[in-house]
Order: sequence, then C-alpha cells, then structure tokens
Amino acid sequence: MRFRRQDAPNGRNAPARRHGSRAAVAEPASGTGWSPATVSRRLDHLRVCGAIFFDIEIDPALLGGSVKALLWMTVAPAHLDEVACALAHHDELAFVAHTTGPTNLVAHALCRDTAALYHYLTHGLGAVEAIRTMETALVLRTLKAVGTISPAGTPSRRG
Repeated sequence: MRFRRQDAPNGRNAPARRHGSRAAVAEPASGTGWSPATVSRRLDHLRVCGAIFFDIEIDPALLGGSVKALLWMTVAPAHLDEVACALAHHDELAFVAHTTGPTNLVAHALCRDTAALYHYLTHGLGAVEAIRTMETALVLRTLKAVGTISPAGTPSRRG
C-alpha cells in the first residue's frame, strides 16, 4: 500500500495504491506524515465504503480443489445476468464473468477430483436450462497468477 502526501484525508482522492499489498501501517504512515492511527482509520473507512477490498489467493489444493477447469458458456442475452448471478453462488466456481465473442460467460471451476467435476458439469450446470452451450478446458498448470503464494509461504509464479 502506498500513500501520497498530496492525498489528504479529506476524501478528494483515495490515498491507497497497491504496493506489495503487505506493507505495515507504519510504512505508509511514514511516507505521508500521517500517524499510524490515521492511516489505520483511513484504511478502515476506504474498506467500509467499498473503495478498496482485500483479495486473497491461496493454493486451491489447500481447500480440497485439485482439479481446475475453465468453462466457456453461451447463454441467451435475456438470461445472462440471471445465470451469472446464480453461478456466482456456486461453491465450485471461483470466478464468473461476462465476456464477448462466441461465448458470453466464463467461469473457473475448482473440484476435488474429475468425478466431482463431471458431477458438477452434468448436475450443477446441466440443471441450468438457460445455458445453451459449454466448453470445458482442464487447467494443467498455472504459469502466472497475481499474488499467488505457495504453501511454503514464498511467492511463486508457477502453480
């Protein structure tokens, strides 16, 4: 987190900038001239009002998800928001987004094994009548991900 001196706590500019995302409160405080208490209050305010949020990425295997798959779906435009919002509540999906092109919905599924993935595809997504087509691709290896931390606690670019 990096704070700039010109970003006074008057609300005109959000003073938070991403900088390693693990900076202690004392670090941005020393860079702005604000006290650690002021920085802490400002961060709390920005979080509460939705200006910033904290996102954590962990190895899916730690949560029992050893099979990863990308799913591209085609949904009738009239049902796109309804389907996307419903899928956002599925425990198997880590990510759901609208897209453009031949498919208009993409999702990232995490399942404990291929049998669980098959069951989810046929019973979980298969039950959603508005999904007209779906393509599935297993993720064999992740080469780069933002902020991925390996189980040993050291940053890693390979998954």
